[in-house]
Amino acid sequence: MTEPQLPPSTEPAYPDSRDAAPWNSPCEASLVTTPPTFAATLPPLELDGLKTAKIDPSGVDWKRVQPRYAKARLITGLIWALILVALAALPLIFTEILHWWNWAPWVCWGILGIVAALEIWYLTIIQRQVRALGYSERQDHLLTCSGIMFHEVRAIPYGRIQYVDVKSGPIESKLNLASVEVKTASSASATIPGLEKVDAQRLRETLTELSDAKMVGL
Repeated sequence: MTEPQLPPSTEPAYPDSRDAAPWNSPCEASLVTTPPTFAATLPPLELDGLKTAKIDPSGVDWKRVQPRYAKARLITGLIWALILVALAALPLIFTEILHWWNWAPWVCWGILGIVAALEIWYLTIIQRQVRALGYSERQDHLLTCSGIMFHEVRAIPYGRIQYVDVKSGPIESKLNLASVEVKTASSASATIPGLEKVDAQRLRETLTELSDAKMVGL
């Protein structure tokens, strides 16, 4: 008697789990995200190695203010120094000369000495402060730099500029100098002093045109 022959199995053959490709659930796949990338609008400014008398970040061509601006700052500083020293000398005058006050002499002399020393120190660093001032007109930003002990480099987007003013005080006018003041939409401001009047007018027109063009682009 022959054994009955079973029909061949029609069930699909499943591959071995060890040979199967790894499978991620839809929830796991949804958690895989690509981090966004941001393109810098300006090349990085390398602020290392700045000297006390000159601020020159690499890759930026600074336009320095006129050296005559130091003379204007010196005249203004001398006027304020005389006023402050005169005020600091009042306790000494009222105590030692007029005898209206009864202050200790060392207090009166101490106040006068401290104020005089600070004013002398301020007048001696004016030249270095002026050499540290500068600006640079870039494609999308206006850069300004200032400071000796505390360096400051500011970037002002042209599209944020609201208006540009040109100012010139009595001392600056005598030296044919002017200052450019830039106001932004965030109520921040930046001042570029010590420019020739012709350069100040040119910078105002340039910044105004760039501001209008960038605002239209927005």
